[in-house]
Amino acid sequence: MSLAVIQTFCDLVWLCPQCTETVCEALPGCEEYIKDSEGKQALIWLLGVHGMQVPNAPYVLEEFVDNVKMETSAIVKLELLTAMVRLFVTRPAECQDILGRLLHYAIEEELDMVVRDRGLLYYRLLQQGVEHVKQIVCGPRSDPSLGVISGQANEAVNGWAKDFNTLIPVYGQEHWNRMMAQKESSFGNLQLLAINSEMDSNPEHGEDSGSVRLESSAQLSPEQFEEYWTCLEDAKVVTVDWHKNPCPEAIQAAFQTVHIQSIAISRAGVHPWKAYLFARNETGSLFLTELFIDTGRKSLQITVKQKNTSEELLNSFTAVVGSVIQTLGETEDLENALLATQEQHCPH
Repeated sequence: MSLAVIQTFCDLVWLCPQCTETVCEALPGCEEYIKDSEGKQALIWLLGVHGMQVPNAPYVLEEFVDNVKMETSAIVKLELLTAMVRLFVTRPAECQDILGRLLHYAIEEELDMVVRDRGLLYYRLLQQGVEHVKQIVCGPRSDPSLGVISGQANEAVNGWAKDFNTLIPVYGQEHWNRMMAQKESSFGNLQLLAINSEMDSNPEHGEDSGSVRLESSAQLSPEQFEEYWTCLEDAKVVTVDWHKNPCPEAIQAAFQTVHIQSIAISRAGVHPWKAYLFARNETGSLFLTELFIDTGRKSLQITVKQKNTSEELLNSFTAVVGSVIQTLGETEDLENALLATQEQHCPH
């Protein structure tokens, strides 16, 4: 059995007391596979703290006591002394002789003064009576801070621990509230965009030739996207300020809200950062979009290409893209940039 397994057993009984019985059932026989000092220390601790639930615990510890003269690790010897005293308190008849031999060795033969002093401490403590030993040696068997969990098994953790699964301990309550308020505001704006998009796609609102009605389940393979992107000319290019590090998940989710799908998107932390998007109009117009974020120049370039050219649909689609970008990045000059490009493309 590897060191990692026995140390995991220690963590389980300390952090998950309900696992103690299962761990104790797995302990018999472990001593045959543990040869390193850290593994011995962990096993001895388990036997000392939870030895009442391990039938052969005194006899496993007796093997360590019999070989204590050959043990080179002082940490193992110290743990063995503590474990034997703890187990003596709960199983005195089986441990009395074993503990006596161990204390004799520690006081009379041990050369390490730390081990010898620990042996003397326990010997004098035992002379004061078992109750004193319990108060000093028999400490908690699991993390005391876990006491708040008792009696809450049938209730969701975040129902009684409000900060659970949040970053409030990192940011502080006040800063966290501001972040959540900003998030809710952005989400509300995205919902409004989605509602407007649905209204535009609803035939009851009239047949406006300039409205863009995007399909919610448009499909396009990466190969098709690349083919179209290569052969189509740029229909509109807009460059605006961008002062945030791009979050791929947030950007992808925001565009999906208005039925614009992602075909490829850079991971977070990549410079420059790119995303390729597409959308299809109900009348068959295909829109391809590239987002290019240059964090060095703090700029975002939006390139839109269109299959089945329509200036009115292009302007309407670009406005939708711009609204999402403005919501995500709070870009103040986006609307002006879009208006300027629309004026450049308007026929005179």
